[in-house]
Formats: sequence, C-alpha cells, structure tokens
Amino acid sequence: MHTPLLHLQASSLIKAEQQYRAQAPDTSEALRTGPVLDNQALMIAAFERLTRTTTLPVVFDGHSLIDGRDGLLEIPSTVFAALSLDAIAFLAADPAAIFERRRLDAGRERPARDLATLAQQQSLAEAAARRIADDIGRPFHPLVGDPTGRLTSLLAD
Repeated sequence: MHTPLLHLQASSLIKAEQQYRAQAPDTSEALRTGPVLDNQALMIAAFERLTRTTTLPVVFDGHSLIDGRDGLLEIPSTVFAALSLDAIAFLAADPAAIFERRRLDAGRERPARDLATLAQQQSLAEAAARRIADDIGRPFHPLVGDPTGRLTSLLAD
C-alpha cells in the first residue's frame, strides 16, 4: 500500500511558476546555468500556491547544491526555511550510478564530471543539506539506496 502524498520537484515548480506568470518556462539546462538564486523565489511562490490547501503530506524534491555555469552553488538555508519543511532528507546516490545516468541522458546537457568529482560533489551536497537542516532547526535524515521504506516511515511519524 502506498502512502498518498504530494511530490513537488524544485525544477518543475520553477517552470510552473514561470507559466503561471505567463513567462516561457526554461529548460532544465537553463535553470541550472541561469539565475539559480533568482529562480528560488519562483520556486517558493509555486510551492506556497500548490501546498496552501493540500491535506496530503508534501515531499519536496530539490538540491542543496547546484553544479551551475560558474561552479558549485549552495542553495541558501533561507530558501528551505521559506518552505516550512518538517525535516531534511538527503538521498545519497552512488557516483558510478550518477555518472552512468548522465552518460545515458542525451536529452540534457550537463558538465562532464569524473567519478572522483561526482563523489566529492555528493559529499559537499550532503554537508550542505546537514547545514541547512541545522540552520532551520529541522531533523536531518540521510537516505541510502532505495528510500521508499525510510520515506514511508518518516511520513508516518
């Protein structure tokens, strides 16, 4: 049995808010290389609009670190604080799996990163997520492998 929930992805929220404001939505690549911090205001507005009346648990799916045009950019804690999240969960992924997924995804343009760089980025992203949880006073939950069972238990709490 699956727990009903509202799963919201940061990039989809940004695109939805662009459409809501009658702007042409950006591609995922444009979101990654464009004004990342400016886009967070769009994401917050869409999140607030879409969660205002829901009674379902909300799972927000976003990054703590963006590999942008000018290098790595940490998303500020204030962005996550604005979402009034109950907890921060970090889904760790095997760098080899990330590398392979990127290699097979011809539909998106991403910077070429070797396994060591991807492993370092995973470590930095987890540290950023821990810092965000601490900054906003929420519990931190590391997730490894298939997160389904752990997420189900977190949502039940």
